[in-house]
Amino acid sequence: MTRLILFSRFMLAVATAAALVGCTAKPTAAAVGTDADEAAVRQTLVEVERQINQGDLGFVNVFAKDAVIIAPSAPDVAGIDAIRAMYSGAMEKTVMNVHFSTEEVTVAGDLAYEHGTYTLKITDKASGQTLQDVKNKHVHILKRQPDGTWKTWRMMVNSAEPEPNQKTNPK
Repeated sequence: MTRLILFSRFMLAVATAAALVGCTAKPTAAAVGTDADEAAVRQTLVEVERQINQGDLGFVNVFAKDAVIIAPSAPDVAGIDAIRAMYSGAMEKTVMNVHFSTEEVTVAGDLAYEHGTYTLKITDKASGQTLQDVKNKHVHILKRQPDGTWKTWRMMVNSAEPEPNQKTNPK
């Protein structure tokens, strides 16, 4: 009986030690991403900005086939075909100028989270009139593709400007 108790205690100690080692092990680079992954995500947005500012509809290729754009007061735009159609229609009639300011990138395995702000100016091609000039906030969730590139899987945008009827709270 004493041997059984000693063996049980030994096994409990081994199991506890194994659990503690497993809990304190450092994540691998693949689990948390690398500097190269973060740089690739940031470069993806630089390239998208360049393409949009040149009027190149090819920027929509940054979206995954099953991507979803989530915007306030609008239905979700789901799937690459719907996203391409939305931007194609807009770019036929307008010129878009955008500038992304990334505040944070976090990579975890094959997913990356990026958030920041962007300015967007939309001008009517026919009249030259500015239709929109805004500063917005954005969140991108990107998926690493089999070829190692990153594509936007989910995108959410929201205004970074106070609503026109919002009163300031003096202190």
